[in-house]
Amino acid sequence: MPANTKYLTHKKHQRFAKVSAAILGAFLVSSSLHLAIAAWASAIRPVLATYSFSLFILWCTLMLLTFLFKNGWKCWLLYLVLTAAFIALYSWGINQNSLPA
Repeated sequence: MPANTKYLTHKKHQRFAKVSAAILGAFLVSSSLHLAIAAWASAIRPVLATYSFSLFILWCTLMLLTFLFKNGWKCWLLYLVLTAAFIALYSWGINQNSLPA
């Protein structure tokens, strides 16, 4: 059974924004979150050992959540703000814990 056309995105720029946010934006948020956790964790090895599994699960979840937004550019904005916040936490954690970057 085909999808109901009233729920599909008809504008090409919105479709591009949603697909690119789902693939690239979700990965940026997932990886920056894990880097921030690793910078603040007392033991880095366990975080990095589970990095690939939990990153994939979080990435898939964020990819699905992307398509719940009506506006793909707002999703991009949210993902970029989250990525910047996690990178700031990572930088702060590296400086506080005096770990090598």
